[in-house]
Amino acid sequence: MDPKAGILHVEDDRSLQKLVRAALEQLGGYTVRTATSGSEALALAAEAAPRLLLLDLDLPGMSGIATLRALRELPGLAEVPAVFLTAARDPAMLAELGALGVREVVHKPFRPRLLVQAVDRVLAGESR
Repeated sequence: MDPKAGILHVEDDRSLQKLVRAALEQLGGYTVRTATSGSEALALAAEAAPRLLLLDLDLPGMSGIATLRALRELPGLAEVPAVFLTAARDPAMLAELGALGVREVVHKPFRPRLLVQAVDRVLAGESR
């Protein structure tokens, strides 16, 4: 598999979708598919397994955490690394993400280059 392929970004804010896609594709050389909801993410992941999951916490219909749990149930996705891009800083929420095996949490607002560096670290197995 191409080491720069396959990020599934789950985010309902269109302007943030564009910013993240530009950062990851132009600065990082990654291929990004975007879903606006948990159900759309499940459909995209079932078509082609992503190499990394990048999720927002607050999604319409199904939260980012519920989406991650559902994605983990799909064949081949139990071990796909996950990163959350969120404004949330609640320690209990961050602890829950850690318990779910989330490798990194990038806080909004974010610098595009720092997002790419976080994704690079996770895919290289160097996450915190």
